[in-house]
Amino acid sequence: TISTILTDEVKDLEEYASDKVNSLLISNDYIGGEHGQDLLRSLKGDISEMGKRVQGFIRAINQVLDDDEDLALMNLSRLITCPERFIQPVSDKVLHEESDEPELILESYLQDSLTNTNTLDLLRGEIVTVEELMNMKLDAIRNRLLYVNTIVSLFTLAVGIGSFVGSLFGMNLVNGLEDNPNAWVKVVYGTCICSFGLLILLCFLLYRAGVLPKIGQKTYNILK
Repeated sequence: TISTILTDEVKDLEEYASDKVNSLLISNDYIGGEHGQDLLRSLKGDISEMGKRVQGFIRAINQVLDDDEDLALMNLSRLITCPERFIQPVSDKVLHEESDEPELILESYLQDSLTNTNTLDLLRGEIVTVEELMNMKLDAIRNRLLYVNTIVSLFTLAVGIGSFVGSLFGMNLVNGLEDNPNAWVKVVYGTCICSFGLLILLCFLLYRAGVLPKIGQKTYNILK
């Protein structure tokens, strides 16, 4: 029957989708590349298509169940053995009596279809959960990259300030320190201390503002 065919196809789709999702989570392919997103998008398309087929079958059954005359005419055994009961016009009592058996059969098919709909809804919810997990993982990776980029930018700023000071003293102009034997040491140490102090100050300000997390916690998360 159509109901059996749809049920078997829903079960096959459920097994296929569950295997793909589990293999995706185990292999962590959803972290990099578009393979995981393409797979989930394909599974959602298959589930939507199957859901439309099941919903169409449910609508067809409901239309038949709403018409007692169609249900009575579906009782072929009674139509063959007692044709006189179906001579037009047929009373509502006869229609109600003769439609009981087909109605029970169609209602069982309707329950199976509703079960298939619930299965597809659960499967769709599982895929949505995996998508949310994927987005959380990608957001975590993006935050780590931003953290590293911020630290590199701070170091670049500190080194750039030192380079600027070095370029000032490196100009071929008289500055009064040419004959001072301790000038080079003072400039080098002063520049390094100022650059390092500025780096520490900026890191502290960003930490107080909540931009930078605790170093130990962030290191643990990166290693994890």
